[in-house]
Amino acid sequence: MVTGAGRGLGRGVALALAADGARVWACDRTTRELDETAAAIEQAGGQVQTLRFDLAETSACRELITEVTTTAVHLQVLVNAAAVLKEATVAKTSFEDWASTLAINLTAPFVLTQGFLPSMLEKGGSVINVSSRAGIAPFTSEAAYCASKYGLEALTKCLALEFDTLPLSANTITPGLRIKPTGLTERQAAEAEPKQQQRWSDPLELAPAFKFLARLTGEVQGLRFDGERLSAALNEEGVDSVLARITELAE
Repeated sequence: MVTGAGRGLGRGVALALAADGARVWACDRTTRELDETAAAIEQAGGQVQTLRFDLAETSACRELITEVTTTAVHLQVLVNAAAVLKEATVAKTSFEDWASTLAINLTAPFVLTQGFLPSMLEKGGSVINVSSRAGIAPFTSEAAYCASKYGLEALTKCLALEFDTLPLSANTITPGLRIKPTGLTERQAAEAEPKQQQRWSDPLELAPAFKFLARLTGEVQGLRFDGERLSAALNEEGVDSVLARITELAE
C-alpha cells in the first residue's frame, strides 16, 4: 500500500515496488494523477489497484482499510508517503490548514497502520513512514508541517517499541536528494523553468532503499534513514553488508 502515489515520491515508490514484483495498492485523492501512475505500472508489466480516497478524512481512511483487507490476501508493506505542506507563519495559519495538515501527515498514518496491523501480522511486514528534515528541525512558516513530521517520527519510534517481538518493522525515511516539491502536480513540474527542473532528482533513484525497507520483517526497528545514502550503500555493498552496519547508516 502506497499513499500519495499519484505524484512525486509516492509515484516513484509505487513504480519501484511494482517493478520488484509487488502487487501495489496505489492511493491518492487525484484521479488523473493516480490513473497515470497505474498506467505506468501496467505498461511496465506490474500489478496495481488504484484507490481514490482523501486521507484528510478519517472515515475515508477506514473505508480504504476495509476495501483492501476484504480483497487482498495479505498486506505486507505500508508506505505512508502522502503529505501536504502549506507555508504560513503561526499567526497566519488557519485552523483548517493546521487540522488538514495533521490529518493527512500524521493521523492518516496512525489510522492506516492500526487498521492494517492484523493483516500484516499474518506473515510479517514493514511500515515505512516518509519524513523530512522538518521531522527533526524547525523551519519558519512550517509550524503545521513540522509538528506533523515530528509527530510521525515519534509515532514510528513508538511502533518500533511495540513491534519489538513481532515480525514487523517500522522505520522512517527522508529522500536525502532534492525532488519535486510535494505540492506541485506533474503538469506544474513539467511547466517549471528548465533550470528548476534540473535541480530535481528522479525519485526512482531511491528505489533500492524502499525495496530494502519493504522486505524487512522485524530485523530493523525505529531507525531514520536518508534515502539517497541508503540507496548508495545498497548499490555499492549489497544487502548483507548494509544489514551488518545498519545503525551506522541510520541518521
